[in-house]
Amino acid sequence: MRVFCFTADLDRDVNIRIPGAAAAGSADRGDGNSPRFGSARAGLDILLEILRDAGVKATFFAEGRTLENVSAKGLSEHEVGVHGYDHEDMTSMSGQEIRECLGRAVRSVRVAAGRDPVSFRAPYMKINETVLGILPEFGIRYDSSMYAQMGGSIRPRMLSGGVTEVPVPEGRDRSGNKIAAYLWPMHEGKRMPEDYVNMASEIREDIFVLATHTWHMAESRDRGIMAPDEVSRNAENVRAVIDGIVGMGFEPMSVSDAAEYFQNGKD
Repeated sequence: MRVFCFTADLDRDVNIRIPGAAAAGSADRGDGNSPRFGSARAGLDILLEILRDAGVKATFFAEGRTLENVSAKGLSEHEVGVHGYDHEDMTSMSGQEIRECLGRAVRSVRVAAGRDPVSFRAPYMKINETVLGILPEFGIRYDSSMYAQMGGSIRPRMLSGGVTEVPVPEGRDRSGNKIAAYLWPMHEGKRMPEDYVNMASEIREDIFVLATHTWHMAESRDRGIMAPDEVSRNAENVRAVIDGIVGMGFEPMSVSDAAEYFQNGKD
């Protein structure tokens, strides 16, 4: 069976690194680089409507601080995982700093979603053995912070330390150009929905993980806050991708459900 995992990073608007600080900021739209959450909030509402209409259960990898600024109402039907607390690059942190960060992030998910998280995606998709080794201390059993090449098996695989990796695919499109299953180029007007549907069509079995950011539904990194007509086109493009993939017979699942499905020997 082919499984489809729709994932979204619920993080601060247009996150950017701030020199000398662990916490990320937001792209300056006239008020400085302090974290903003308006586009994340608007984009979450848009995505929840799209997913509800499509009947798709998704996984939202949420920053702790974003959850404290954006209502988690509507997430009860979906999996809520961890995406750091302040969008920190954990590979540059000590073990104690990682534990403090994860502790705050897990508590935020518990309070907002009413349940403990079991999945994780590293900010910036940057992860190492130290982070992976600490995740199980917080009950996190599944990670989706790595890329896997199309053409091979994209089934979940157990990593050292007991964490199971559910990777995001990457490869070449039909023109031979590099493509990853992150929707940001489409949100920026650089790719079309069919690029991702075609990518998924190459999966004959196993899991296709698709990723995006909630804020990217309402704000462009390059062009700023989207006008209403651009937001509508953006939403329709996401609908087209999801409908195209589900229409090929993929079974939608959360990241943890998909991992457990294949770990239990299903095919």
